[in-house]
Amino acid sequence: MLTKNLLVLKKHLPLLVFLYTIAIIIVSLIPIPNLPLPEFSLLQPDKLFHFIVYFIMFLGWKQSNFFKKDKLYLKCLGTVFLVGLFTEFSQGTPFIERYFELADLLANSLGILFSYVIFVLYPFKKKHA
Repeated sequence: MLTKNLLVLKKHLPLLVFLYTIAIIIVSLIPIPNLPLPEFSLLQPDKLFHFIVYFIMFLGWKQSNFFKKDKLYLKCLGTVFLVGLFTEFSQGTPFIERYFELADLLANSLGILFSYVIFVLYPFKKKHA
């Protein structure tokens, strides 16, 4: 039963990853009225949230095999980074009542990088050692 459920999940993983990515973009662009001007700090709870969300997003893109001939998953890496960059820059536009935060972009990037190192580079190195 568990194997059958995993096969169903794997079959629908690309759709789930795409929907997860769209959901993160939408949530990131919902206007927040009267939002105070942010100060640069990586030691805020929301930075951990950014880290985790993008860590999971990269892992999802990697596992979904959107880019089949991408041995080192560089297209996944670039796609997820561009999603984070797009959402942060979009938050800095006047019609979205939010702010561009360099600390958010850094937390997103660190989440992606850690996920990449753990799930791509480490296994690749171990395999070719």
